[in-house]
Amino acid sequence: MTRVATDDPRGETSEVAFTFDWYADFLDELCRRGLRFRSYDDSLRDGDVVVRHDVDWSPRNALTTARIEADRGVTATYFFLLTSPLYNVFHRRNRRIVEKIASLGHRVGTHFSTHQYWDREPPEAVLTERVQDEQRALDTVVDELDPAVSFHRPPEWVLAREFDAFVSAYEPRFFESVAYRADSNQRWRDDHPLAGGVPETMQVLTHPGLWGKADADYEARLAAHEDEELGRTRKFMEDQFVDKRYNAADFCEFERRY
Repeated sequence: MTRVATDDPRGETSEVAFTFDWYADFLDELCRRGLRFRSYDDSLRDGDVVVRHDVDWSPRNALTTARIEADRGVTATYFFLLTSPLYNVFHRRNRRIVEKIASLGHRVGTHFSTHQYWDREPPEAVLTERVQDEQRALDTVVDELDPAVSFHRPPEWVLAREFDAFVSAYEPRFFESVAYRADSNQRWRDDHPLAGGVPETMQVLTHPGLWGKADADYEARLAAHEDEELGRTRKFMEDQFVDKRYNAADFCEFERRY
């Protein structure tokens, strides 16, 4: 883990720990600096920041960060992946998480994976059709879907590009014209998101699955999530197909925890 000396443990050169407490302190620092939290509908100017979350594999962690933000009056956009093999956004537990995140004042959008459909760049009309198909599906989960789209593991041909039918989080105004800070693969351990100071305008991307109550590296975090999801899947399959009963206990547990 990289450390750069600082007098402020929340400041732009403090040690990064991938914990919810560190993320809360990071938000506190942005608030202390007077930054305004915006969405993809806004024309960004100095002092604005767009906070984005790509939910690759942990809706539950996304709810935790959503609550941390709501406690501070911070709004963010949460992009959910409809083609993930790791979670089903329409499953009751996950659907309720998405609904709760929206009820906290956050926006919900589509995290779109081009890799699930094509090996190379498709015609824009074909891409648009697929994106809109997923948007219509996710729109059945939330009352108001954000029209913005975040591309999963974005190929080069979507970067710094505008599309006619939808807003992309990788458009030049969000990706090139402002500072772009992403925690992908926990890169912040080597390159602090605020190293050199707080940018005048920026987009901040985090992946909730990378964060937790205690610090852990990327591989350990993913392995723990795999074990948890495999256990839940085994229980679901036993309840549904072996014991032939509805898995009500899982949903009761959800109500107690969320």
